[in-house]
Amino acid sequence: MSDKKKKGDDPTYSEASGELEQILQDIESGEIDLDVLTDKVERAATLLAFCRQKLAATETKVKKITAELAASAESADAEATENDE
Repeated sequence: MSDKKKKGDDPTYSEASGELEQILQDIESGEIDLDVLTDKVERAATLLAFCRQKLAATETKVKKITAELAASAESADAEATENDE
């Protein structure tokens, strides 16, 4: 089973971002019912927190990968220097 299926109802970042954009458009239109506005603002807050968490997790993963690549490149450079001597 894929990770997406295991996590249940969590949207993808793209889906959450798209929904946030739609909520913003709805609010900016000024034609939204007050009762609906409250629900939309609450949903937007939830989506925003989700997107921030997803971005932070992605940033952490990218930093880890780039650090590993840099360490690997340094190791390869050091080995090449030793072989040249």
